[in-house]
Amino acid sequence: MKIDELINVLYQLKISDLNVTELFKAQTDLNLTRYVILLYLNRNGKKTQTEIQKSLQINGSAISRHLKDLEGNGYVTRVRNPENNREVVVELTDFAKEKVANCGQTPEDKEMLKLFNATFTPNEIELLSELLGRLGDLKLK
Repeated sequence: MKIDELINVLYQLKISDLNVTELFKAQTDLNLTRYVILLYLNRNGKKTQTEIQKSLQINGSAISRHLKDLEGNGYVTRVRNPENNREVVVELTDFAKEKVANCGQTPEDKEMLKLFNATFTPNEIELLSELLGRLGDLKLK
């Protein structure tokens, strides 16, 4: 592969990311990263801001911004840990738990799934997931 071919592939990836995240937000009314945070908290229970940040590989200023927005919209509560005032403990609200429980059940979610299922086979989705995982694991020496 030549460098211009690599640049073209990476640019296609960037455009695809923008398209999919915009589509996701239009369908769910939530930013994709914020939705992933909700799913993470739903699976793992209350966590510190740092634990969320590290597990989901989100930088410090971005996680603060996401959590502030989620809190402002009633999805999470943030409380200082009384035993360690430097830690902020984040927990889903009942409103968020209901939203996550209905994930995939709303007409908007079903429409998005229909679009992806019409565009990709299950094997293609599995292959895409594997390739993106390998791409995400790349490290320059």
